[in-house]
Amino acid sequence: MLHFVDVIALATSSFSDRLDSDPDESQCDQESFDEEEVLKYYFHRGFTYQETLLFLCERHQHQLSYSTLLQRLRKYGLGRLGMAGKEEFNDTFCKVQQRMAELINGPCSSAGYRTVWYILEMEGLRIPRVIVQDLLREMDPTGTELRKKHRLKRRSYRNPGPNYAWHIDGYDKLKHWGFPVHGAIDGFSRKILWLNVARFNNSPHKIALYYVQAVSEQGSCPVELITDLGTENGLTASIQTFFLDNPDAHRYVSSPRNQRIEGWWSFYSRRHCTWWRSFFNDLEFQGTVDTSCEMAMECLWYCFHWVLQAEFDAVKERWNTHRIRKSRNDTVPGRPDSLFFLPELHGASDCGMPVNLTEVRYVTQHLIEDDSSQTNDYQDYFNYARTSLSIPLP
Repeated sequence: MLHFVDVIALATSSFSDRLDSDPDESQCDQESFDEEEVLKYYFHRGFTYQETLLFLCERHQHQLSYSTLLQRLRKYGLGRLGMAGKEEFNDTFCKVQQRMAELINGPCSSAGYRTVWYILEMEGLRIPRVIVQDLLREMDPTGTELRKKHRLKRRSYRNPGPNYAWHIDGYDKLKHWGFPVHGAIDGFSRKILWLNVARFNNSPHKIALYYVQAVSEQGSCPVELITDLGTENGLTASIQTFFLDNPDAHRYVSSPRNQRIEGWWSFYSRRHCTWWRSFFNDLEFQGTVDTSCEMAMECLWYCFHWVLQAEFDAVKERWNTHRIRKSRNDTVPGRPDSLFFLPELHGASDCGMPVNLTEVRYVTQHLIEDDSSQTNDYQDYFNYARTSLSIPLP
């Protein structure tokens, strides 16, 4: 069975579901169906042909020559050039307008034209970026002016390669409504390693569980783990030093100095979180939600935590496959997934330290207790009521 980690080591369930939907047929139709799905995935996320060939070879054990790749792309109707005819362009243009209207009235209302253009690219709506820029300026003039007023001043940052430093931190902007978030980012590639909505983002066991799961998936841990001074990071710091048998393998810094993850939270606040905060504030202002009532907060969690997690998964995938431009701050340009999995293509090498699976199992069994599995009477009741009344999930 082909899992999503074999595609690009991301955690987006929709793509994995498509690949895993017919396990019995995967053997007999491996060459035609799976190859088309994988090529479309890499193509719509903008990876170069060279990167696509390397991904096919290293992540899928599937070798193609450059000319064969071009033939397969033509066969599947994938081309880098624009739309073939006027009718096709007009049809795509109408779909783009409709989709952009949905985006600017949803969680992506604060996103710039590059982000909107890339979302359209990922969904197979290919249109020149300058057209998206003009449309966004026309359809959302107020948002365009507001984005022009903010400029982020960056500090210099040095990192020799992927898996040299991981930065982890919690995000509390949605915690007022019961949705704390925890995330991690690789310092060199800027790849998001995990982005999870949980009941608590200050639980040492929960954070340690996220960390060990990432180490297990990668088969290695970073040379250095960087966290702020919060007490919730103590268990994760101990596990990191245990894996490498080195007390210097973890480093505590103040929150402003944990700049990679703090910078990404700033990006998320500007581009996505503003909409959700306004949405929950409206529910509270209308009297639909009373944040002082335990039952109301439990109901809010039941209705929206999966919706929010799906949104975070989509944001994570878009970020990990978008292109980071060259800047004046000595950062390496490229797509985070390409920088992370193919560092040799960008003049770097993987710095990850191999971790024995026996140690991972030992840590999982003896040190980590997932405290999120406690039964909750409210959630059981809501699930029973929804099922009895045949109400679909939000």
